[in-house]
Amino acid sequence: MGAAARRVDGGVGGADPDAEAQAARGEDEVRRRGGHPLHVTQFDLQAHRGGAGLWPENTLEAFGRALALGVSTLELDVHLTAEDDVVVAHDAALTDARRIRQLTRADLPPTMPLLRQVAALLRERGADPVRINLEIKYDAMDASQLTTREAFVAKVVEALRIDGLVGRTSIQCFDWGVLTRVHEAEPTLERILLVSPKYLKSTADAPSPWFDGLAVDADFVRTAAAEGFTAISPIHGSPFRSGVADPAYTPFATEVMIDEAHGAGLAVIPYVVDDEPTMRHLVRLGADGLITNHPERLREVLASEGLPLPTAFPRDRGNLDTPAGVS
Repeated sequence: MGAAARRVDGGVGGADPDAEAQAARGEDEVRRRGGHPLHVTQFDLQAHRGGAGLWPENTLEAFGRALALGVSTLELDVHLTAEDDVVVAHDAALTDARRIRQLTRADLPPTMPLLRQVAALLRERGADPVRINLEIKYDAMDASQLTTREAFVAKVVEALRIDGLVGRTSIQCFDWGVLTRVHEAEPTLERILLVSPKYLKSTADAPSPWFDGLAVDADFVRTAAAEGFTAISPIHGSPFRSGVADPAYTPFATEVMIDEAHGAGLAVIPYVVDDEPTMRHLVRLGADGLITNHPERLREVLASEGLPLPTAFPRDRGNLDTPAGVS
């Protein structure tokens, strides 16, 4: 990957060696794009499940390597165990939430961490600026044998408070009712609405079950803003794996959507964006961040666009712990 890869994966702040000038340029860029940043002035580079395109997803290994690479946010998924432990999981072998709900802490695979272990990792690395974007994996279509929205949210909020994570965490969910209860349980938590067309579909007889009885406007951005959400996180388009380079691609996160969200005070952080052309397209449209399985590619795009890069937090400052083939 040459000199550009060494610059990006070496943990240097960006193309401009002057960090202050770089930060100022980032703020100017946000203003130019009309952006409403979620919590920082620079672009929010979120490692999806810790960087699932590079390392075993939702593991301490993935989160540690993402910190060493340099990301602004660790995106992760949580479920509850039989004993109400908040466990980080989206394992293909245990993807059924009902199965996870039957496990005790002692039953968990060794690679499946508790949320508090992620908190400990952040402390060990001294990664104070790095945030957590936590998806509550509530299934409005099949919540039987699991738990209520209220109980799920209560356990997550309790875990965040215990480990001092409330101030650096956003909660995301496709379910509007979950996000409503997050605000009731802890008003200071940032809330992000995950959005895909399939979760907005209503029938002639009933609204979408993901609305939890809320009257959602056909223009969902209006309702999201009225509910006081911090951001929307829409799927970027379809087919999402191929992106804008595919002639059959249909965008969902459009310039119109981004501009409307910004006008309503919402940040926009599309998911899951893995190809560089789509990354670059959305950055230029004014997205405030991207969730990606390939944070190393997004760092390349941000550097080439003259935007500041997140700081790296390696285990050893002299060894950035990057994956084979990346450095």
